[in-house]
Amino acid sequence: MGWGDDLIFLGKAEEYHKKTGKKVKPVHGSGWSPFFDNVEFLSRTEGVSINARDTTAKSDVHIDYYVKGKEQTILGERLVYGNFKPVPFRVRLTDKELEKADKELEQLGLDQYCIVNPDYKTSFFSKNKNWGFKKYQELTDRLSEHMSVLRISPKGSGYNEPKLKNAINLEKKDVKQSIAIMRKAQFGVSYDGLLQHVFAGFDIPCVVIQGGLIDTNALCYDIHTYHTYDHPMTPCGSTYDCAHCAEANEAITVDEVFESCLRIINENSNYSS
Repeated sequence: MGWGDDLIFLGKAEEYHKKTGKKVKPVHGSGWSPFFDNVEFLSRTEGVSINARDTTAKSDVHIDYYVKGKEQTILGERLVYGNFKPVPFRVRLTDKELEKADKELEQLGLDQYCIVNPDYKTSFFSKNKNWGFKKYQELTDRLSEHMSVLRISPKGSGYNEPKLKNAINLEKKDVKQSIAIMRKAQFGVSYDGLLQHVFAGFDIPCVVIQGGLIDTNALCYDIHTYHTYDHPMTPCGSTYDCAHCAEANEAITVDEVFESCLRIINENSNYSS
C-alpha cells in the first residue's frame, strides 16, 4: 500500500484529534510520510498512538481499516474488504509550495482545468488498475472541448504511459508539489488510488474507476462518482493479474465516464467554455 493509506490514516487521526484535543503519534506504518510534515496534531514522540496501517500490533487506539483479511488462491493472494468509511483529509501544504504552484499555473495559463490520470501503480495490484491508455486519450479528447486537461505524472517512478494529446503533461518528482497544483482543479478522473483521497480532502469531485477490484463499501467518499463492474466476483481484491479485472476494465466505457464528467461540468456551468 502507499500514500493513499497515509491520507486514510490522517483522516481518522484528525477525526480523533478533533474529538479529544489530543496529539496523535502514528505507529506501525511505513515510516514518517511526507504527508505527516506540518500536520499540527501529529507528533513523532508523544501523544496517543494510533495505527497507521492494518496491524494487530498494540497501540493506544486501534482503527480497523478497509482490509479485513487475505485469502490465498491458486493464482495468488487477494484482499478481503470490510465496510469502512474514510474521512477526507486536506494535505497540509506550505506557503512556499502554494506560491510555487500558483506561479506555475499562471505560467501555463491555467485557470479552469481538470486532472486526468492515466498512470497506475503495478507494484501491489499488478495490472488490475489498467483501464487502458486509449480510453484515457479518448476521454481527454472529449474533455478538452470543454476545458483544459492537465496530467501530472510521478517523475522517475516507473510510470511509462505515453503523453496525453490535447492535454498539458507535467512530470513532478515532489508529490506535494503535484498536489499543490491539483488543489485548484475543477474535478479529476483517476483509477482508485491516491488522487481520490487528495481530491476528497480539497472538496473536489473525482470520477473514480474501481472496476472489479475495489469495494465501494470500503473506499468511498460522498463527493465522488464511482464506476464499478456489476459481477458476482466484484470486488475481487486480486493482487495478481486477474481476468475478471481485465473484463471489468473493458466493460467500463469512455461514454459512461465522460457522462459522469459532463454532469460535474453541467452542475457548475461556469466550468465549460
